[in-house]
Amino acid sequence: MKPVCLLVSLAAILSAQVAPSDATIEFENSLVRVVRVRYQPHQKTAMHDHPATPTVYVYVTDGERLRISHEGEDPVIRPPVKAGAIRFQHAVAERHIVEELDGVASEYLRLELKAQPADQPPTDVRRAPGDRTPYESPTLRIYRVTCPAHATCPPSAHPEDAAVVVNGREFGWEPAGTPPRANDTDTAWEQVRVEMIAPAKP
Repeated sequence: MKPVCLLVSLAAILSAQVAPSDATIEFENSLVRVVRVRYQPHQKTAMHDHPATPTVYVYVTDGERLRISHEGEDPVIRPPVKAGAIRFQHAVAERHIVEELDGVASEYLRLELKAQPADQPPTDVRRAPGDRTPYESPTLRIYRVTCPAHATCPPSAHPEDAAVVVNGREFGWEPAGTPPRANDTDTAWEQVRVEMIAPAKP
């Protein structure tokens, strides 16, 4: 009886270790899908696929190293990341297992762009938390916005473009023409604004 119980316990532990990451679709329309991804300490996902979709990652918490194992390739170690960092990944299909190595929970937002722009960067575009350098192409604009406490956020210079706005760990969808939000708190907001540039009208 004891060996059976031991096998059951080991099976439960192994099952927990390979459970998929807590990836939740929180918003989706014809332009973008917003997925919140959480990794628990030492979590190891099952093998899973990502389609060839251009994707903007906004890291909403600090995170430590991840081991990313693609089929038929040597594992890649993603270095630690800081909350507020941004990465724009060009469209590439992926099939991999992800393992959190350092025992630290982490969370990020994955903004999967439905359009397949022809002007994607050849390599990933990265911005550290303090880097306010904007990124802009004919189809996408990524930049930081500071909303002072007890004030209205600066208006977009391009109100005709819809946007996903990340504010701390939260986000909002702003259709074209959305007026600026008011910050009624005692703390300034540091936002990441991802604007999907509307095609020019003929």
